[in-house]
Amino acid sequence: MNFAKSLGIGIVVALLTLLVIFIVTFLTNGSLSIPAFVVVESTTNEVGAPETSMFFNPLGPIGLALVAGTLIWLAGKGSKRAGRKQ
Repeated sequence: MNFAKSLGIGIVVALLTLLVIFIVTFLTNGSLSIPAFVVVESTTNEVGAPETSMFFNPLGPIGLALVAGTLIWLAGKGSKRAGRKQ
């Protein structure tokens, strides 16, 4: 697998992580804070309707995408190399 394809998978992983964090905090009416990555707060307003706000540092998901892409790329290279040795 080439690095560009691995990086694309890493970007999808980062976006899905943000989406899952947002949905879980919305459904549980809670809050979550991961320093330098994302802060999500879910509360109810005066009427009782749910309100959710999300603040995230763009460098956090970019860093997560780079790390995930690099790990996937290295794992692909390692498995290809192990397949050649057998």
